[in-house]
Amino acid sequence: MIGDDWGLRDHYAGVEDPNVSYTIILVEGEALPLAVVRQTGAVEEAFTHNLRWEPSNLLSRVPAEPRWTARPANVGYANGFLVELVQVIRARQHLSEFADYKYFAVFRATLDVLDLSLAYMLVRRPEFYGDEEYAGHNMWETCDKLHDIDRGEDMRQEYVAISAAEAGELKQRIDATWENDILIHYVATINGNPFSVVGVPRKADSSVGPIMFTADGEFVPGDLLSQIADEPNAGAEQVTLDHAVAVMAALVRFHREQKKDELTGGYAIFQHPNDVLDIDSAYGLVRSPEPDAPVVLPLSDFEAYRLFLRLTMRSARRQAQPVDGHYYFAVLDSLRDAAEPDKAFSLIRCAADTSPRWELFLREGEWLPTASPLTLVTLPIGAAEVQRIKAHLVTGIRYFQIVNGEPGFMVTIRHTATSEETRQHPDLPWQPCDLLGRWRSEPKWTITQPPWLAERENG
Repeated sequence: MIGDDWGLRDHYAGVEDPNVSYTIILVEGEALPLAVVRQTGAVEEAFTHNLRWEPSNLLSRVPAEPRWTARPANVGYANGFLVELVQVIRARQHLSEFADYKYFAVFRATLDVLDLSLAYMLVRRPEFYGDEEYAGHNMWETCDKLHDIDRGEDMRQEYVAISAAEAGELKQRIDATWENDILIHYVATINGNPFSVVGVPRKADSSVGPIMFTADGEFVPGDLLSQIADEPNAGAEQVTLDHAVAVMAALVRFHREQKKDELTGGYAIFQHPNDVLDIDSAYGLVRSPEPDAPVVLPLSDFEAYRLFLRLTMRSARRQAQPVDGHYYFAVLDSLRDAAEPDKAFSLIRCAADTSPRWELFLREGEWLPTASPLTLVTLPIGAAEVQRIKAHLVTGIRYFQIVNGEPGFMVTIRHTATSEETRQHPDLPWQPCDLLGRWRSEPKWTITQPPWLAERENG
Protein backbone atom coordinates (compact mmCIF):
# COMPACT_ATOMS: atom_id res chain seq x y z
CA MET A 1 0.00 0.00 0.00
CA ILE A 2 1.27 3.39 -0.99
CA GLY A 3 0.44 6.85 0.36
CA ASP A 4 -1.45 8.08 3.37
CA ASP A 5 -4.93 6.94 2.34
CA TRP A 6 -6.19 3.75 3.93
CA GLY A 7 -8.47 3.35 0.94
CA LEU A 8 -12.15 2.47 1.08
CA ARG A 9 -12.64 -0.17 3.74
CA ASP A 10 -15.53 -1.48 5.76
CA HIS A 11 -15.42 -0.67 9.44
CA TYR A 12 -16.10 -4.07 10.96
CA ALA A 13 -17.98 -3.97 14.22
CA GLY A 14 -15.85 -4.37 17.31
CA VAL A 15 -15.71 -3.25 20.90
CA GLU A 16 -12.66 -1.19 21.75
CA ASP A 17 -10.70 -2.61 24.69
CA PRO A 18 -8.53 0.05 26.36
CA ASN A 19 -5.97 -2.65 27.19
CA VAL A 20 -5.61 -3.79 23.57
CA SER A 21 -4.10 -1.84 20.69
CA TYR A 22 -3.66 -2.71 17.02
CA THR A 23 -0.98 -1.76 14.51
CA ILE A 24 -0.97 -2.53 10.79
CA ILE A 25 2.43 -3.16 9.22
CA LEU A 26 2.33 -2.13 5.57
CA VAL A 27 4.97 -2.90 2.96
CA GLU A 28 5.74 -0.42 0.22
CA GLY A 29 4.39 -1.58 -3.12
CA GLU A 30 2.46 -4.52 -1.64
CA ALA A 31 -1.33 -4.74 -1.78
CA LEU A 32 -1.62 -6.73 1.44
CA PRO A 33 -0.24 -5.73 4.84
CA LEU A 34 2.58 -7.82 6.24
CA ALA A 35 0.73 -8.31 9.49
CA VAL A 36 -1.84 -7.05 11.95
CA VAL A 37 -0.11 -6.66 15.31
CA ARG A 38 -2.08 -6.88 18.55
CA GLN A 39 -0.65 -5.64 21.85
CA THR A 40 -2.29 -6.64 25.09
CA GLY A 41 -0.27 -4.98 27.81
CA ALA A 42 3.30 -6.12 27.24
CA VAL A 43 2.28 -9.10 25.08
CA GLU A 44 2.71 -8.68 21.33
CA GLU A 45 1.09 -11.01 18.82
CA ALA A 46 0.88 -10.83 15.04
CA PHE A 47 -1.63 -12.19 12.55
CA THR A 48 0.54 -12.79 9.49
CA HIS A 49 0.22 -14.51 6.12
CA ASN A 50 0.24 -17.76 8.11
CA LEU A 51 -3.35 -16.79 9.01
CA ARG A 52 -3.02 -17.27 12.75
CA TRP A 53 -2.02 -15.28 15.79
CA GLU A 54 1.59 -15.92 16.84
CA PRO A 55 4.07 -14.35 19.30
CA SER A 56 5.71 -11.38 17.60
CA ASN A 57 8.59 -8.89 17.69
CA LEU A 58 7.65 -7.18 14.44
CA LEU A 59 7.14 -3.73 15.94
CA SER A 60 10.73 -3.60 17.20
CA ARG A 61 11.96 -4.49 13.69
CA VAL A 62 10.13 -1.67 11.88
CA PRO A 63 12.94 0.95 12.21
CA ALA A 64 15.41 -1.42 10.49
CA GLU A 65 13.05 -2.19 7.57
CA PRO A 66 12.93 0.81 5.18
CA ARG A 67 9.95 -0.56 3.21
CA TRP A 68 7.84 -1.16 6.31
CA THR A 69 5.39 1.32 7.78
CA ALA A 70 3.62 0.77 11.10
CA ARG A 71 0.25 2.48 11.46
CA PRO A 72 -2.05 2.37 14.49
CA ALA A 73 -5.59 1.21 13.80
CA ASN A 74 -8.82 0.97 15.74
CA VAL A 75 -10.47 -2.42 16.15
CA GLY A 76 -12.75 -1.88 13.15
CA TYR A 77 -9.89 -1.26 10.74
CA ALA A 78 -7.86 -4.07 12.29
CA ASN A 79 -10.74 -6.48 11.77
CA GLY A 80 -11.10 -5.30 8.18
CA PHE A 81 -7.45 -6.07 7.45
CA LEU A 82 -7.73 -9.46 9.19
CA VAL A 83 -10.66 -10.43 6.98
CA GLU A 84 -8.84 -9.22 3.88
CA LEU A 85 -5.75 -11.26 4.74
CA VAL A 86 -7.81 -14.42 5.18
CA GLN A 87 -9.79 -13.92 1.98
CA VAL A 88 -6.89 -13.01 -0.29
CA ILE A 89 -4.36 -15.53 0.99
CA ARG A 90 -6.85 -18.39 1.05
CA ALA A 91 -7.80 -17.54 -2.51
CA ARG A 92 -4.13 -17.66 -3.54
CA GLN A 93 -3.63 -20.99 -1.83
CA HIS A 94 -6.77 -22.87 -2.82
CA LEU A 95 -8.28 -21.47 -6.03
CA SER A 96 -6.75 -23.43 -8.87
CA GLU A 97 -7.88 -23.72 -12.47
CA PHE A 98 -6.56 -27.30 -12.43
CA ALA A 99 -8.71 -28.63 -9.57
CA ASP A 100 -11.89 -30.62 -10.12
CA TYR A 101 -13.66 -28.23 -7.77
CA LYS A 102 -13.10 -24.95 -5.99
CA TYR A 103 -14.41 -25.25 -2.43
CA PHE A 104 -15.76 -22.45 -0.25
CA ALA A 105 -16.78 -22.21 3.39
CA VAL A 106 -19.67 -19.83 4.12
CA PHE A 107 -20.08 -17.95 7.40
CA ARG A 108 -23.05 -16.19 8.98
CA ALA A 109 -20.93 -13.21 10.06
CA THR A 110 -17.96 -11.66 8.26
CA LEU A 111 -15.56 -11.84 11.19
CA ASP A 112 -16.25 -15.56 11.55
CA VAL A 113 -13.92 -16.17 8.57
CA LEU A 114 -11.05 -15.97 11.08
CA ASP A 115 -12.21 -19.31 12.52
CA LEU A 116 -12.99 -22.07 10.01
CA SER A 117 -14.88 -24.05 12.66
CA LEU A 118 -17.62 -21.40 12.52
CA ALA A 119 -18.50 -22.15 8.88
CA TYR A 120 -22.06 -23.37 8.46
CA MET A 121 -22.19 -24.11 4.71
CA LEU A 122 -19.96 -25.82 2.15
CA VAL A 123 -20.13 -24.84 -1.52
CA ARG A 124 -18.27 -26.47 -4.40
CA ARG A 125 -17.75 -24.86 -7.79
CA PRO A 126 -16.84 -27.12 -10.73
CA GLU A 127 -17.07 -24.02 -12.92
CA PHE A 128 -18.65 -20.58 -12.65
CA TYR A 129 -22.47 -20.71 -12.57
CA GLY A 130 -22.23 -24.33 -11.40
CA ASP A 131 -22.22 -23.76 -7.62
CA GLU A 132 -23.59 -26.54 -5.41
CA GLU A 133 -24.23 -26.57 -1.67
CA TYR A 134 -23.55 -29.69 0.36
CA ALA A 135 -26.98 -30.72 1.61
CA GLY A 136 -25.91 -33.62 3.83
CA HIS A 137 -26.45 -37.32 3.12
CA ASN A 138 -23.73 -37.32 0.42
CA MET A 139 -25.93 -35.08 -1.75
CA TRP A 140 -25.36 -31.68 -3.37
CA GLU A 141 -27.92 -29.08 -4.46
CA THR A 142 -27.65 -26.14 -6.84
CA CYS A 143 -27.25 -22.86 -4.97
CA ASP A 144 -26.66 -19.14 -5.51
CA LYS A 145 -25.25 -18.34 -2.07
CA LEU A 146 -21.86 -17.06 -3.26
CA HIS A 147 -23.46 -14.93 -5.95
CA ASP A 148 -25.94 -13.55 -3.39
CA ILE A 149 -23.05 -12.53 -1.14
CA ASP A 150 -21.13 -11.01 -4.05
CA ARG A 151 -24.20 -8.98 -5.05
CA GLY A 152 -24.65 -7.71 -1.50
CA GLU A 153 -27.92 -9.57 -0.95
CA ASP A 154 -26.51 -11.27 2.16
CA MET A 155 -24.70 -8.31 3.71
CA ARG A 156 -23.69 -10.01 6.95
CA GLN A 157 -22.45 -13.26 5.46
CA GLU A 158 -19.08 -14.01 3.90
CA TYR A 159 -17.17 -16.87 2.32
CA VAL A 160 -13.55 -17.94 1.84
CA ALA A 161 -11.79 -20.51 -0.30
CA ILE A 162 -10.74 -23.73 1.44
CA SER A 163 -8.72 -26.80 0.53
CA ALA A 164 -10.21 -30.13 -0.50
CA ALA A 165 -9.11 -31.58 2.84
CA GLU A 166 -10.81 -28.76 4.74
CA ALA A 167 -13.90 -29.28 2.60
CA GLY A 168 -13.93 -32.94 3.63
CA GLU A 169 -13.78 -31.96 7.30
CA LEU A 170 -16.58 -29.41 6.90
CA LYS A 171 -18.66 -32.01 5.04
CA GLN A 172 -18.30 -34.35 8.02
CA ARG A 173 -19.34 -31.59 10.43
CA ILE A 174 -22.43 -30.83 8.36
CA ASP A 175 -23.39 -34.51 8.35
CA ALA A 176 -22.87 -34.63 12.12
CA THR A 177 -25.22 -31.66 12.51
CA TRP A 178 -27.89 -33.41 10.44
CA GLU A 179 -27.54 -36.56 12.55
CA ASN A 180 -27.13 -35.11 16.03
CA ASP A 181 -29.08 -31.84 15.90
CA ILE A 182 -31.65 -31.94 13.10
CA LEU A 183 -33.01 -35.38 12.14
CA ILE A 184 -33.64 -38.86 13.48
CA HIS A 185 -33.29 -41.29 10.57
CA TYR A 186 -35.45 -44.34 9.92
CA VAL A 187 -35.48 -47.00 7.22
CA ALA A 188 -39.07 -47.70 6.16
CA THR A 189 -39.76 -51.28 5.04
CA ILE A 190 -42.51 -53.42 3.52
CA ASN A 191 -42.28 -57.12 4.28
CA GLY A 192 -38.82 -56.42 5.63
CA ASN A 193 -37.57 -54.80 2.40
CA PRO A 194 -36.44 -51.15 2.52
CA PHE A 195 -38.45 -48.79 0.31
CA SER A 196 -37.57 -45.37 1.75
CA VAL A 197 -35.47 -43.45 4.23
CA VAL A 198 -37.31 -41.08 6.55
CA GLY A 199 -36.08 -38.08 8.51
CA VAL A 200 -38.00 -36.88 11.56
CA PRO A 201 -37.09 -33.57 13.27
CA ARG A 202 -35.40 -33.95 16.62
CA LYS A 203 -36.95 -30.73 17.90
CA ALA A 204 -40.60 -29.71 17.79
CA ASP A 205 -39.73 -26.17 16.67
CA SER A 206 -37.28 -27.29 13.98
CA SER A 207 -37.24 -25.34 10.71
CA VAL A 208 -36.91 -28.73 8.96
CA GLY A 209 -40.09 -30.80 8.82
CA PRO A 210 -40.48 -34.54 8.26
CA ILE A 211 -38.91 -35.70 4.99
CA MET A 212 -38.79 -38.91 3.00
CA PHE A 213 -36.48 -40.22 0.31
CA THR A 214 -38.17 -40.96 -3.01
CA ALA A 215 -37.54 -43.26 -5.93
CA ASP A 216 -36.28 -40.21 -7.83
CA GLY A 217 -33.32 -40.00 -5.48
CA GLU A 218 -34.29 -36.90 -3.51
CA PHE A 219 -35.87 -35.91 -0.23
CA VAL A 220 -39.38 -34.43 -0.29
CA PRO A 221 -41.55 -33.18 2.58
CA GLY A 222 -43.78 -35.89 4.01
CA ASP A 223 -44.63 -37.72 7.22
CA LEU A 224 -44.20 -41.24 5.91
CA LEU A 225 -44.09 -42.84 9.36
CA SER A 226 -47.64 -41.67 10.08
CA GLN A 227 -48.79 -42.90 6.66
CA ILE A 228 -47.54 -46.44 7.23
CA ALA A 229 -48.36 -46.67 10.94
CA ASP A 230 -51.46 -48.81 10.33
CA GLU A 231 -50.02 -50.89 7.50
CA PRO A 232 -49.59 -54.47 8.81
CA ASN A 233 -46.67 -55.30 6.50
CA ALA A 234 -44.86 -52.00 6.95
CA GLY A 235 -42.24 -51.13 9.53
CA ALA A 236 -39.56 -48.60 10.40
CA GLU A 237 -36.19 -48.97 12.07
CA GLN A 238 -34.18 -46.11 13.54
CA VAL A 239 -30.68 -46.05 12.02
CA THR A 240 -27.52 -43.98 11.96
CA LEU A 241 -26.96 -41.45 9.21
CA ASP A 242 -24.26 -43.66 7.65
CA HIS A 243 -26.71 -46.56 7.48
CA ALA A 244 -29.40 -44.28 6.06
CA VAL A 245 -27.06 -43.06 3.31
CA ALA A 246 -26.11 -46.63 2.37
CA VAL A 247 -29.80 -47.55 2.05
CA MET A 248 -30.50 -44.40 0.01
CA ALA A 249 -27.72 -45.34 -2.41
CA ALA A 250 -29.01 -48.91 -2.70
CA LEU A 251 -32.52 -47.61 -3.42
CA VAL A 252 -31.21 -45.32 -6.15
CA ARG A 253 -29.36 -48.20 -7.82
CA PHE A 254 -32.42 -50.47 -7.52
CA HIS A 255 -34.88 -47.97 -9.02
CA ARG A 256 -32.46 -46.99 -11.79
CA GLU A 257 -31.98 -50.63 -12.69
CA GLN A 258 -35.76 -51.03 -12.88
CA LYS A 259 -35.93 -48.14 -15.38
CA LYS A 260 -32.75 -48.87 -17.34
CA ASP A 261 -34.65 -49.41 -20.61
CA GLU A 262 -35.82 -45.79 -20.38
CA LEU A 263 -32.39 -44.46 -19.38
CA THR A 264 -30.55 -44.50 -22.68
CA GLY A 265 -27.65 -42.15 -21.95
CA GLY A 266 -25.16 -44.81 -20.90
CA TYR A 267 -23.68 -45.73 -17.54
CA ALA A 268 -21.75 -43.69 -15.00
CA ILE A 269 -18.94 -45.53 -13.22
CA PHE A 270 -18.22 -44.84 -9.54
CA GLN A 271 -15.57 -45.86 -7.03
CA HIS A 272 -17.88 -46.41 -4.05
CA PRO A 273 -21.53 -47.53 -3.74
CA ASN A 274 -22.65 -44.36 -1.92
CA ASP A 275 -21.21 -42.16 -4.67
CA VAL A 276 -24.30 -42.79 -6.81
CA LEU A 277 -26.07 -40.13 -4.71
CA ASP A 278 -23.75 -37.61 -6.40
CA ILE A 279 -23.62 -38.31 -10.15
CA ASP A 280 -20.92 -35.67 -10.52
CA SER A 281 -18.54 -37.89 -8.53
CA ALA A 282 -18.47 -40.51 -11.30
CA TYR A 283 -15.04 -41.10 -12.81
CA GLY A 284 -16.17 -42.64 -16.08
CA LEU A 285 -19.00 -42.86 -18.61
CA VAL A 286 -19.57 -45.86 -20.89
CA ARG A 287 -22.25 -46.99 -23.31
CA SER A 288 -22.33 -50.52 -21.82
CA PRO A 289 -20.58 -51.50 -18.57
CA GLU A 290 -18.19 -54.40 -18.36
CA PRO A 291 -19.49 -57.38 -16.36
CA ASP A 292 -16.91 -56.75 -13.62
CA ALA A 293 -17.47 -52.98 -13.47
CA PRO A 294 -17.40 -51.87 -9.79
CA VAL A 295 -20.38 -49.53 -9.31
CA VAL A 296 -22.46 -48.36 -12.28
CA LEU A 297 -25.64 -46.34 -12.70
CA PRO A 298 -27.77 -45.94 -15.86
CA LEU A 299 -28.28 -42.29 -16.86
CA SER A 300 -30.74 -40.27 -18.89
CA ASP A 301 -29.46 -38.63 -22.07
CA PHE A 302 -29.27 -35.24 -20.35
CA GLU A 303 -27.44 -36.61 -17.30
CA ALA A 304 -24.96 -38.43 -19.54
CA TYR A 305 -24.29 -35.34 -21.66
CA ARG A 306 -23.69 -33.19 -18.58
CA LEU A 307 -21.39 -35.80 -17.06
CA PHE A 308 -19.52 -36.13 -20.37
CA LEU A 309 -18.81 -32.37 -20.33
CA ARG A 310 -17.68 -32.46 -16.70
CA LEU A 311 -15.38 -35.41 -17.34
CA THR A 312 -13.99 -33.64 -20.42
CA MET A 313 -13.22 -30.60 -18.30
CA ARG A 314 -11.57 -32.66 -15.54
CA SER A 315 -9.46 -34.62 -18.00
CA ALA A 316 -8.17 -31.39 -19.55
CA ARG A 317 -7.31 -29.98 -16.14
CA ARG A 318 -5.47 -33.08 -15.00
CA GLN A 319 -3.52 -33.46 -18.25
CA ALA A 320 -2.63 -29.78 -18.70
CA GLN A 321 0.94 -29.14 -19.84
CA PRO A 322 2.73 -25.79 -20.21
CA VAL A 323 3.31 -24.33 -23.67
CA ASP A 324 6.37 -22.08 -23.98
CA GLY A 325 6.48 -21.61 -20.21
CA HIS A 326 2.77 -20.81 -19.77
CA TYR A 327 -0.48 -22.61 -19.11
CA TYR A 328 -3.14 -21.51 -21.59
CA PHE A 329 -6.89 -21.52 -21.04
CA ALA A 330 -9.81 -21.16 -23.41
CA VAL A 331 -12.51 -19.00 -21.82
CA LEU A 332 -15.92 -20.45 -22.60
CA ASP A 333 -19.47 -19.16 -22.43
CA SER A 334 -20.53 -22.16 -20.35
CA LEU A 335 -19.86 -25.80 -19.58
CA ARG A 336 -21.68 -26.81 -22.79
CA ASP A 337 -18.64 -25.70 -24.81
CA ALA A 338 -16.17 -27.88 -22.89
CA ALA A 339 -15.82 -30.31 -25.80
CA GLU A 340 -15.44 -27.48 -28.34
CA PRO A 341 -12.65 -25.16 -27.13
CA ASP A 342 -12.54 -23.40 -30.52
CA LYS A 343 -15.77 -21.66 -29.47
CA ALA A 344 -13.78 -19.71 -26.84
CA PHE A 345 -14.56 -15.99 -26.72
CA SER A 346 -11.29 -15.20 -24.94
CA LEU A 347 -7.84 -16.64 -24.23
CA ILE A 348 -5.87 -16.25 -21.00
CA ARG A 349 -2.61 -17.63 -19.65
CA CYS A 350 -0.42 -17.74 -16.55
CA ALA A 351 3.27 -18.45 -16.08
CA ALA A 352 4.01 -22.08 -15.29
CA ASP A 353 6.86 -21.48 -12.83
CA THR A 354 5.57 -18.65 -10.61
CA SER A 355 2.50 -17.78 -8.59
CA PRO A 356 -0.33 -17.11 -11.03
CA ARG A 357 -0.14 -13.75 -12.78
CA TRP A 358 -2.88 -13.77 -15.34
CA GLU A 359 -2.68 -12.30 -18.82
CA LEU A 360 -5.30 -11.77 -21.51
CA PHE A 361 -4.62 -12.23 -25.23
CA LEU A 362 -4.95 -9.07 -27.34
CA ARG A 363 -2.97 -9.84 -30.48
CA GLU A 364 0.06 -11.94 -31.44
CA GLY A 365 2.91 -11.00 -29.10
CA GLU A 366 0.77 -8.77 -26.86
CA TRP A 367 -0.87 -9.89 -23.64
CA LEU A 368 -2.68 -7.63 -21.17
CA PRO A 369 -2.72 -7.90 -17.35
CA THR A 370 -6.04 -9.38 -16.25
CA ALA A 371 -7.85 -10.60 -13.17
CA SER A 372 -7.98 -14.09 -11.73
CA PRO A 373 -10.53 -16.15 -13.69
CA LEU A 374 -12.67 -16.95 -10.64
CA THR A 375 -15.82 -15.78 -12.46
CA LEU A 376 -15.01 -17.47 -15.77
CA VAL A 377 -15.41 -20.95 -17.25
CA THR A 378 -11.92 -21.99 -18.30
CA LEU A 379 -10.53 -25.03 -20.10
CA PRO A 380 -6.77 -25.82 -20.20
CA ILE A 381 -5.62 -26.24 -23.80
CA GLY A 382 -2.56 -27.24 -25.79
CA ALA A 383 -0.47 -25.52 -28.45
CA ALA A 384 -2.70 -26.42 -31.40
CA GLU A 385 -5.83 -25.07 -29.73
CA VAL A 386 -3.96 -21.90 -28.70
CA GLN A 387 -3.07 -21.11 -32.31
CA ARG A 388 -6.58 -21.79 -33.61
CA ILE A 389 -8.21 -19.65 -30.95
CA LYS A 390 -5.76 -16.79 -31.52
CA ALA A 391 -6.53 -16.82 -35.23
CA HIS A 392 -10.25 -16.75 -34.53
CA LEU A 393 -10.12 -13.96 -31.92
CA VAL A 394 -8.09 -11.45 -33.91
CA THR A 395 -10.61 -11.48 -36.76
CA GLY A 396 -13.66 -10.72 -34.63
CA ILE A 397 -15.10 -7.96 -32.45
CA ARG A 398 -14.15 -8.15 -28.78
CA TYR A 399 -15.26 -6.06 -25.82
CA PHE A 400 -12.88 -5.21 -22.99
CA GLN A 401 -13.37 -3.52 -19.65
CA ILE A 402 -10.78 -1.53 -17.67
CA VAL A 403 -11.06 -0.91 -13.92
CA ASN A 404 -8.49 0.45 -11.48
CA GLY A 405 -10.09 -0.20 -8.10
CA GLU A 406 -11.55 3.29 -7.79
CA PRO A 407 -15.34 3.61 -7.43
CA GLY A 408 -16.94 4.72 -10.65
CA PHE A 409 -13.88 4.13 -12.85
CA MET A 410 -14.83 1.70 -15.59
CA VAL A 411 -13.97 1.97 -19.28
CA THR A 412 -15.54 -0.12 -22.03
CA ILE A 413 -13.60 -0.79 -25.24
CA ARG A 414 -14.68 -2.28 -28.55
CA HIS A 415 -11.71 -3.83 -30.34
CA THR A 416 -11.25 -5.25 -33.83
CA ALA A 417 -8.20 -6.11 -35.91
CA THR A 418 -8.14 -2.54 -37.27
CA SER A 419 -9.81 -0.35 -34.65
CA GLU A 420 -10.15 0.46 -30.97
CA GLU A 421 -13.09 2.51 -29.68
CA THR A 422 -14.67 3.55 -26.40
CA ARG A 423 -17.78 5.32 -25.20
CA GLN A 424 -18.89 6.79 -21.89
CA HIS A 425 -22.43 5.43 -21.97
CA PRO A 426 -24.22 2.62 -23.85
CA ASP A 427 -26.44 5.21 -25.56
CA LEU A 428 -23.52 7.31 -26.83
CA PRO A 429 -21.59 6.72 -30.08
CA TRP A 430 -18.26 4.92 -30.14
CA GLN A 431 -15.16 7.13 -30.37
CA PRO A 432 -11.63 6.12 -31.50
CA CYS A 433 -9.16 5.61 -28.63
CA ASP A 434 -5.76 4.13 -27.78
CA LEU A 435 -6.34 2.97 -24.20
CA LEU A 436 -5.23 -0.66 -24.34
CA GLY A 437 -1.73 0.39 -25.36
CA ARG A 438 -1.36 2.47 -22.18
CA TRP A 439 -1.52 -0.42 -19.72
CA ARG A 440 2.24 -0.46 -19.07
CA SER A 441 2.05 3.08 -17.66
CA GLU A 442 -1.09 2.32 -15.63
CA PRO A 443 -0.07 -0.27 -13.02
CA LYS A 444 -3.43 -0.11 -11.25
CA TRP A 445 -5.39 -1.09 -14.35
CA THR A 446 -7.02 -4.48 -14.64
CA ILE A 447 -8.30 -5.37 -18.10
CA THR A 448 -10.92 -8.07 -18.51
CA GLN A 449 -13.16 -9.48 -21.23
CA PRO A 450 -16.37 -10.27 -19.31
CA PRO A 451 -18.90 -12.38 -21.22
CA TRP A 452 -21.84 -10.24 -20.09
CA LEU A 453 -20.31 -7.19 -21.80
CA ALA A 454 -20.42 -8.77 -25.24
CA GLU A 455 -23.96 -9.98 -24.56
CA ARG A 456 -25.02 -6.45 -23.65
CA GLU A 457 -23.35 -4.81 -26.63
CA ASN A 458 -24.70 -7.40 -29.04
CA GLY A 459 -28.22 -6.99 -27.70
